[in-house]
Amino acid sequence: MLMTPALCADTGQVEREHWDESALSISRQCAECHRKEYDLWKGSDHAWAWRHPQEALDAAAFSGQRLKAHGMELEMTRDTQGNCQIRDVASGRVYTVGGVIGREPLVQYLLRWKDGGLQTPSAAWDVEKNEWFDVFRDDTLQQKRGGAERKPGEWGHWPGRGMNWESQCAWCHMSGFRKNYDVTADTFKASWQEPGITCIQCHKVSATPDAGDGCLVAKADRKLTPQQHDDNCASCHARREELTGNFQIGDKFDDHFRLELPKVPGVFHANGLQLEEDYCETSFRLHRMGRTGVTCYDCHDPHSGKVNKPTENDELCLQCHGTNKVVNGVLAPQVGHNKLCGGKAMPCIECHMPKMTYMGRDPRRDHALHWPDPRMSIELGVPNACLNCHKDKDHEWCMEYLEKRYKEEKLGKYRQRFRAAGHAMQGKGSVQELLAAYAVEEIPAWRATLLGLLAQFPLTPEVQAVALGATGDPDALVRAAAAELLGGDAARKALADKTRSVRHAAGWRLFPNLPVQHPVLQEMKETATHQADQPTGSMQLAMLASAAGDTATADLQYRRAVERDPASVVARMDYAVFLARQGRPIDALRQMLVCAKEHPQNAEVQYRLGLILIELNQYSPAFRAMQKALRLNPQHSAARQAVEQLRPYLR
Repeated sequence: MLMTPALCADTGQVEREHWDESALSISRQCAECHRKEYDLWKGSDHAWAWRHPQEALDAAAFSGQRLKAHGMELEMTRDTQGNCQIRDVASGRVYTVGGVIGREPLVQYLLRWKDGGLQTPSAAWDVEKNEWFDVFRDDTLQQKRGGAERKPGEWGHWPGRGMNWESQCAWCHMSGFRKNYDVTADTFKASWQEPGITCIQCHKVSATPDAGDGCLVAKADRKLTPQQHDDNCASCHARREELTGNFQIGDKFDDHFRLELPKVPGVFHANGLQLEEDYCETSFRLHRMGRTGVTCYDCHDPHSGKVNKPTENDELCLQCHGTNKVVNGVLAPQVGHNKLCGGKAMPCIECHMPKMTYMGRDPRRDHALHWPDPRMSIELGVPNACLNCHKDKDHEWCMEYLEKRYKEEKLGKYRQRFRAAGHAMQGKGSVQELLAAYAVEEIPAWRATLLGLLAQFPLTPEVQAVALGATGDPDALVRAAAAELLGGDAARKALADKTRSVRHAAGWRLFPNLPVQHPVLQEMKETATHQADQPTGSMQLAMLASAAGDTATADLQYRRAVERDPASVVARMDYAVFLARQGRPIDALRQMLVCAKEHPQNAEVQYRLGLILIELNQYSPAFRAMQKALRLNPQHSAARQAVEQLRPYLR
């Protein structure tokens, strides 16, 4: 229930109550001494990250509206008891709302699900336009598929594993959350300490008050370093893989998560700008400010979440860039108000932090903090912030304008890294281009990215020497990338690294040869079990079981991965390889035929299909599959070799 609004003693104005303060047994105790901070927090998006449905807030959204999404027609209603419900019109199936996330510009409603958990539908409520819409209508996945909607049975369709609340969303919307997934029963029994992101998610609260002052935070835990606070923010505001489920304030991010870097097409742009919903951490680590120790709290108030100074007049940026301020020993470059566009002062953030819309209607600013560079837009297809305002112009016009003002040496070193990464992601890069960019790279996240992109090329002595040097890098991202690239003795040494993400990377290079009781192998099993509610975890469990000779468990987990993501190329191909190695080529062929039907333009799928057909002595169809692989990817040397080797069998 909503709390009764209280009058502020000093103004007589109605105070904004949190939606359900009665559920905040711990944070309300904090408010007794820290009322100012609590009041700032309770009006924040963090405070509204999760709530129960309420008539006062949700009645308008559940008054009989209908929405067509993903080939389904949904009706939003309330039953006689006032419960909010979503009905699938075609089947008549009714889902009850069990939770609500967000406040503006959109609200999502979570539906009670058969496994005891919650599911996140793609239908969302626009609080400004008072209408329902599909958050995936214009997402990048649909754009990649020529506008085709997500289909029933797919991982990303709303009843699928990709929209599961406990697995995909809850960690960042609840405080002290544990999903408590039962691998055998395939069910969730989630628990949390408080709903929303509350005091306890950012402060190390103890069950026993301090004997001296009664504070729930022990004296030793009250002064966290800026990096510890930043790592805590990153635990949610990052696109990452969860290695554990027990990160706590004060821990290192890289001990619990593997950060996603711009190493594959379709996730980030080649210059590190966000393409999909990647959040902030990767982009920020890819920028010099992230390297020099600037943290979230330098720009954001930790309790309200709002920027701590105005951006319209650049006061936020000029607190460092206009004051000769030294941050972690680095002098912030001095700039004045920008007069770039025809003498008109534009706020810094419009050019350096352009907005991109996610979830259909939620515009957010990128944290890569790049220079707009139209030349890179022309060469690599990356966005150009100039065109956000100059909609009647093109990249060529913007490039000519900017390059009259800035010399090549101003942008050259940035362009070197962007070109190297972009060409590698486009399949037309080179070892020398990547090594040259790596040699002058000052930012650890970019060094890790460039090392990761080198993995697509042969491990030449020159590459090996560079990667060996990277094994001693101070940054865990770089050490992990070096271990992944090198394997062998270098990866074996990394098994003893102080950071779990580095050990994890090394372990996957060496796991078939690790002793059963090796501590890193045990860590990998813990990670796989933690992720076992998703196809990724099933794949990891299958690989570990196969390496240990447990073929029954491996087969079970491969089948689970395929069932949970039927459209996955990797899951079906890996399962087919496993089946072939088990002497089951017909079963392997069935998997590859389904995969080829689902992904007719994937060269690797055609190549793997050809290999299975060769094993079955089906040389003519194998030859056709290899030829198609070569047409789809003329650089596929293994397919070219197979075509030549098959020719004698066709005579």
